Amino acid sequence: MERGRGCPPCGKEPALGAIRIPMQRPLIAVFRGGYSGESVISHQSARRMLEAVDTARYEPVYITLTPEAWSCEAPDGGALSFDRALLRVDTGSGLRSVNAALIAIHGAPGEDGKLQGLLDMLRIPYQTGGVLNMAVTFSKYTTTGMLRQLGFPVAASVLLMKGDPGIRERVLREVGLPCFVKPDQSGSSIGISKVRTPEELPPALDKAFAEGDVVMAEAFVQGRELTCGVIRLNGKVTALPVCEIRHTHEFFDYEAKYHAKDTEELIPAPLPDAVTRLVQQRSEAIYRALDCRGMVRVDHFYTGNDQGPDGGVVTIEVNTTPGFSPASIYPKMLEVCGIGVPAAVNGLIAECLQR
Repeated sequence: MERGRGCPPCGKEPALGAIRIPMQRPLIAVFRGGYSGESVISHQSARRMLEAVDTARYEPVYITLTPEAWSCEAPDGGALSFDRALLRVDTGSGLRSVNAALIAIHGAPGEDGKLQGLLDMLRIPYQTGGVLNMAVTFSKYTTTGMLRQLGFPVAASVLLMKGDPGIRERVLREVGLPCFVKPDQSGSSIGISKVRTPEELPPALDKAFAEGDVVMAEAFVQGRELTCGVIRLNGKVTALPVCEIRHTHEFFDYEAKYHAKDTEELIPAPLPDAVTRLVQQRSEAIYRALDCRGMVRVDHFYTGNDQGPDGGVVTIEVNTTPGFSPASIYPKMLEVCGIGVPAAVNGLIAECLQR
């Protein structure tokens, strides 16, 4: 049987002038934007992720989501031909399917499970938790409620629906003051208020309900503000160094996170070794209990009451798509512990492609 031109006998070098077909690098889509007020931070996170991708091994592109349209861009910003329905991109050799996704969208639809559902339908692996994990953890109230059921110490809270009667009385009766009023499904501290008096409650509720129809009121916990990153690489779940956040604001709000000059992020946190171990162990346990994947940040308060049943540590929130911008805490944790941003990003891509 005659061989096709340019196809040498097995084990021999191609003949001079034979056609060589270059191997294509896996196509990695970095999703950014989204439908919430956190889209600005998402673009910064996505850029940091894409710049860490090893372009000798992978071919990265941006897929940008807005409420009006989806688009695809090369790393230099040039527009690329893009099939939104099947997530296929033309980078110069015709349309081909995305091989794996890095989701850098904070808020809907990248943090609530919707984008994960689409990717599952198209059999495209991604670095975050699955649909159920993302949908559950996107609701602050559902997350703390589940953690409470699982035996993790959390603050008292109540779920409030827009238009329900007696909201003010429920907050005062079931949570008390001081408390935090926050949209149930938003990040970057958008729409959150600290309420100290009954008179401050109505404007705080109005502010939170402006972000969505479901609001959570949560009891105030006095203590040092801590956060701990967790990552799974090579099948191993690892807690990153604990960070203590110090600021002069009433709480760690948007201004304190991204603009304040006096905010301090101490990594590793200056804590007793036993407290550091407890925070890391609890963060890892929560990561596993909620079936998280990829990069997650778990926020806590340390009350100083080491002898209490909770060890002095109360969990406040679980963030399954933590900020990854130059100002964000998570990349700083990666650098301090020695993993580094490039190893984390490329390790997560490799895990995706192995699924």
